[in-house]
Amino acid sequence: MKRLEEKLSKFGIMPGLARTQKICEALGRPQDCMEVILVTGTNGKGSVTAALSSMLTAAGHRTGAYFSPHIERYNERFKVDGAEITDAEFAPYEDLMLKLHDEGYKMTLFEALTAIAYRYFADKGCRYAVMEIGMGGQYDATNIALERAAVVTNVALEHTEYLGKSIRDIAADKSFIIKNPKGAAVTGCVGEALEVVRKRAAEVGAPLIGLGSGGIGIAIKEARMDSTVFDYYGKGRYQSLSISLAGRHQAQNAALAIAVAEELGADEAAIRGGLAKTRHPGRLQIIGREPLIVADGAHNPDGIRTLAGSLDLFPRERLVCVFSALKDKDWRSMLAMLAPLCDSMVINQMDNPRAESAGEIAAEAMKHTEAEAVPDIAKSVQMAKRKAGKKGMVLICGSMYMLGDAMAAARRPI
Repeated sequence: MKRLEEKLSKFGIMPGLARTQKICEALGRPQDCMEVILVTGTNGKGSVTAALSSMLTAAGHRTGAYFSPHIERYNERFKVDGAEITDAEFAPYEDLMLKLHDEGYKMTLFEALTAIAYRYFADKGCRYAVMEIGMGGQYDATNIALERAAVVTNVALEHTEYLGKSIRDIAADKSFIIKNPKGAAVTGCVGEALEVVRKRAAEVGAPLIGLGSGGIGIAIKEARMDSTVFDYYGKGRYQSLSISLAGRHQAQNAALAIAVAEELGADEAAIRGGLAKTRHPGRLQIIGREPLIVADGAHNPDGIRTLAGSLDLFPRERLVCVFSALKDKDWRSMLAMLAPLCDSMVINQMDNPRAESAGEIAAEAMKHTEAEAVPDIAKSVQMAKRKAGKKGMVLICGSMYMLGDAMAAARRPI
């Protein structure tokens, strides 16, 4: 998988559908061989993708799930019935993409990976492909498919250089995954974002199902360190459903996934069984104890706000946070919410040209709590473990690009 990364990563982000459409034409239009569910939103889209694909598998359908980004391995992006693609399975698709590139097909790394996902899922005989949008919606490579269902989880300010400067602009971009008048449209949006999504669905002629705004609702019954229990009200009424992901927000994500599963004919047994088996790494994931070590992919203010509201689930004597961020994220707002809750922060330096200076972040963090900059990711985690002590907690968050390396380091003894 490294060959593809080395060849294509230099092209960065280039919004547009034409390149992916051309590639998939060469691959035989695999996106037309199955029913595609597109999932976008500022936060929660990966969890919705994981929960929905698990329920569809539990309903007896071969189901592909495409995730972006990965945390530790590219294999995580491509799953069929919960099983990651193997290196041996990926190799011929990598060869094919490199061959097309050498023949003059232009592509970014994400476009190549998306084309591989569609072709791989078609080759595996998937009935459904649940595709997590990479960024936005309208010009995201995944959006070449005419969807069976579209989900817009929520909208906050993000990627403003590509998606627009306002909530309305970003919501409009994301809502363009709704294209099929015969498809289902589901959203968890509120306020002006909901207005935009509702308008788009009406223009297309797709009925819109909304969480708390029309069609579905939840009542959280219990929030645990490793799961969330809730009641669901939609086409069906289900008591004490349990999703095996921590955080009260996971009940909201699950509800959006259930609404789609119901539209696709999943029964209560499949819904219960699929939620119980849902796995999604790096979402309030416990990866160590003594100290308790929790990794979360929160990397924008909306995500950090949700994360901060979930910290009461984890009893501890001290909280030490391992943190880093990209320059284009509003990391000052993130720190303003998170740092006052921490006894200490350890800021590391990612090996990424987009990474903010660890020293800059540490200086800002010190306005709220004790903080220290450590250039090395692994060393920052080990320092945090020592600071926390056996009865404390280490929280790893701030950037998906740092999370995998930090999680690997956290599993090693001090």
